[in-house]
Amino acid sequence: MSSAPARLREATPWLLLGVAAVVLVVHTLAYNFVTDDAYISFVFSRNFAEHGELVFNLGDPVEGYTNFSWTVLLGALMVVGIPPEISSRVLGLACALVTLYLVFRIVERALGRRSPWAAVPPVLLACSSGFACWTSGGLETQLFTMLVTGALEAVVAATDRPRALRRAGALLAFAAMTRPEGVLVAAVLGVIALVHLILVHRATPAPGMNPDASISGPAETRKFPLRDVMIAAAWFLALWAPWFAWRWWYYGWPFPNTYYVKAAGPWADAASGKPQLASQMIDGGLYYIWVWVEQTRLLYALPLVAIGLVTARPRTPRFVLTTACAMLAAIYVPYTISVGGDFMGLHRFIMPLFVIAAIAVVLGIEWLTRFVPEHRRLVVGASVAGALVIGFAITQHALTRTSLRWGNFGNDRGIDTPAFLIVYTEDRAIIGRAMAPCFRPDDFSIVGGAGAQPYFGRMRGIDVFGLVSDRIAHDEPRIRARAGHTKFGSERLLATYDPTFVFSCYRLHRTAAQPQLPCAGFWTARGYEHVTMHIPGLREQGEYYTFLAKKARDFQCPGRVR
Repeated sequence: MSSAPARLREATPWLLLGVAAVVLVVHTLAYNFVTDDAYISFVFSRNFAEHGELVFNLGDPVEGYTNFSWTVLLGALMVVGIPPEISSRVLGLACALVTLYLVFRIVERALGRRSPWAAVPPVLLACSSGFACWTSGGLETQLFTMLVTGALEAVVAATDRPRALRRAGALLAFAAMTRPEGVLVAAVLGVIALVHLILVHRATPAPGMNPDASISGPAETRKFPLRDVMIAAAWFLALWAPWFAWRWWYYGWPFPNTYYVKAAGPWADAASGKPQLASQMIDGGLYYIWVWVEQTRLLYALPLVAIGLVTARPRTPRFVLTTACAMLAAIYVPYTISVGGDFMGLHRFIMPLFVIAAIAVVLGIEWLTRFVPEHRRLVVGASVAGALVIGFAITQHALTRTSLRWGNFGNDRGIDTPAFLIVYTEDRAIIGRAMAPCFRPDDFSIVGGAGAQPYFGRMRGIDVFGLVSDRIAHDEPRIRARAGHTKFGSERLLATYDPTFVFSCYRLHRTAAQPQLPCAGFWTARGYEHVTMHIPGLREQGEYYTFLAKKARDFQCPGRVR
């Protein structure tokens, strides 16, 4: 029978993992919101659930989302009566908790033993403001992170059990169907797994020779597992290729509409003597990465990251893990910079890098503790890990409070704070609910944000940034260097939609006096009028909402100020 100290050592990693799970639940409840962009997918999900059409406007197939599996999953849950405002948050938390477990298993596999070190990366992730924020938010962020982490775990497991590659193939297919960059992740992990297997196969001694003890895995797994490689590739292609072919047929373009809006097309100043927009976009991406390493304090841990990524013996699970982490970072960071980062604060766009950083930092510390005398190693390791976690938790607690502070609505070089994202979305939801009874089926609207207001108002329409407009996506140049907002529909193009309402030309204000909107001239000359509504509960700038509507519509709605 094992002794009590032995049982305690065995249980400690699991206890720490449980602590990480509790911390994450509490931390994410501090945010507990759904951001406006999530409601774009919710509109698609609702039309899929109610009408069988994966569209924003019925009868008009435009791929205004980049998260197919998430959108369809939420739509399936709507069929059974679960609204996406709830299911998205519950699923986000569930995916994040699974990610903590997968990270725990990855580090155990890399270390080759049950160790409390395996629980430290999950604890760091649970303390992270960004990880907690985007466990909430209603977006596909944590589903994608879970799928990428699961595929990474399978690739590491395949160093001893090549059959795990089959699981990796399926997970990578779903990742590629959840976020466009999933294809890049699949390519990186696929190449790393294949190269490792080839190197192990070539290093395997011929029959009758002395085996090389440095080769991981039992002898029977050192044969090149061609069958497992082929099945993994078949899983990926069988899931991803038909979906890709279907969406190209259904929407008419090889890439999502959001790609053409955010990352394609000529810059408006490309032909000028001093083009600046393209370089400003790169500068924005660089700044986005800088803010991540600074706010997470990764800047000060980069030496540990470097140690963690380079101190692994070749042809071992740890080497496969560190190589995969290094290659994913080498692909992900330039990709993020090239698209200008993201306009949402706390680093949603690069969530898989949180996992990589947490793993690398802990592997670096664990390697350094090997130089401590064995009889003191446990105490020193626990002390260093404890100091790391406590110091990180303190900085992230302060960051969480700052990011949620009321009035912290300014953007940092185009990056919005969670506080602003929350109040912006809540105000648009209130507007949508208040005006929903007043819309007619033939109304069509031009909006700024295509999320909460159209969702709760059940509005037909498009957004001026072109996410759900193929005309803006393909016909307009890129005129701004802000991530996700590089295109903007010109007034003449927007007029071709013959909108009933122009909500993109608006103002929120604190008194009933109707303002004259500077953007209204084009529209008032074409038969539109200013409309002011009193909508109680709006918080950002006041309870009065002025926008434009066709005079001929004679818009009647409770709360209209005459």
